[in-house]
Amino acid sequence: MIKAIVALGNPGKEYAKTRHNAAWILLDAWAAAGMSVPWKLDKELNAMKSEILLGDKRIWMIKPQTFMNLSGEAVRAFSWYYKIPKEEILVVHDEVAFESGKMKLSFGGSSGGHNGVESIIQLLGAQEMWRLRLGVGPRMPDMTLSDWVLGQLSDEAEKWLKSEKAIEALTMIINEGPENTQGKINAG
Repeated sequence: MIKAIVALGNPGKEYAKTRHNAAWILLDAWAAAGMSVPWKLDKELNAMKSEILLGDKRIWMIKPQTFMNLSGEAVRAFSWYYKIPKEEILVVHDEVAFESGKMKLSFGGSSGGHNGVESIIQLLGAQEMWRLRLGVGPRMPDMTLSDWVLGQLSDEAEKWLKSEKAIEALTMIINEGPENTQGKINAG
């Protein structure tokens, strides 16, 4: 059962609609879909956080404010403070290997070169967590990886992240459990 959704991104208006902030865009759209969700800055955890109830499930939503490459600091502090095991955390992040409109749910595995995920793996000391990767590719061959992920999302990509299909995928993971929804999400 997922008890916390951690969306990776960078704080600041200049990053708000970048590919690296795809997870924040999806989480904000999910939280706004029928729920009134107040976000609070927790300075000790260095994260924006909110808590919602879905039926009898209490779900934390976290947006680290550490910048992408140091995401593990906020995730570790949150996990320790609220005593949430890594297996009950869903990390949502951008994925340049997938084209926009594709998402993949997986458990464990390496960071795949994603610095935010690598930071979490290093500071939690393990890879055993659920990840929802959101396609923001393919990267243009003449652009560096950094320039690509810090570049602006297309209107079409942003629309997909706020779409009913993307929002429903996140709801399904929470309501039915990641083990039961992995095949459905990865097939779509």
